[in-house]
Amino acid sequence: MPKKRFLTVIIISLIVLLFAGCNKDDGSTKYLTLMTVPTEATIPAGLHLDSILSITNPIPDDPSGATTTIQFGVFGFTNIAGEPVYYVYGKKEAISEGQSHLIGQGFYQVEYQVDEQNVHLALKNSSSALTKVDRGNGITTAYDGELPFAFYTPVEGLNGFYSFVDADGVTQFRVYATFLNKNGNFFPATEDGQMIAGSLPINRSMEETLHAQGQGGVSNLITTPITCANIPTSFVI
Repeated sequence: MPKKRFLTVIIISLIVLLFAGCNKDDGSTKYLTLMTVPTEATIPAGLHLDSILSITNPIPDDPSGATTTIQFGVFGFTNIAGEPVYYVYGKKEAISEGQSHLIGQGFYQVEYQVDEQNVHLALKNSSSALTKVDRGNGITTAYDGELPFAFYTPVEGLNGFYSFVDADGVTQFRVYATFLNKNGNFFPATEDGQMIAGSLPINRSMEETLHAQGQGGVSNLITTPITCANIPTSFVI
């Protein structure tokens, strides 16, 4: 994008945000913009890359119908209540008298769901950036339903504990874990049948890819951006 066009896009975006409301007592408008994790940023221990989004949005009030595309990673973990939670890196800024001032940046919680390539993403909590991952550790529990994958093999002597050999010849372990008898899910596990604390529930596409293609296939799946459109990436807060 030519430099002049880039500056025009920035100015238009700031004007839109400025008049979008949420003016503070000091006369500024504060907003949070989702972005790619900077190279100098520290990723909190226990936070794992779940997927990468490539979002295309129209440029506000551009008569030519031009668009802009941004890519960023969605990270997640399972909390102590057994709930998957997701975060995206973002920066908080304030606009006052035409000037932009950085307030802070880090990982902020979002609502995130992908259902057959339909993507839902929305800011959930902008009050503070994530500083510590409270990793949940579920209890291995007997599972009475139909297993999610035919290649899961029960491990003798421990109900709810399964294994399979991936395409690389590596034995993978899975457990059905619950949290105070709630939020049951299948999770990665250690060879002694314990859930890997904080790990996200098994993803069907990734599990099938691991079984058929190995870890390389999973890495490619995670790092291949999911293409979507018309999802807000800046929020007035």
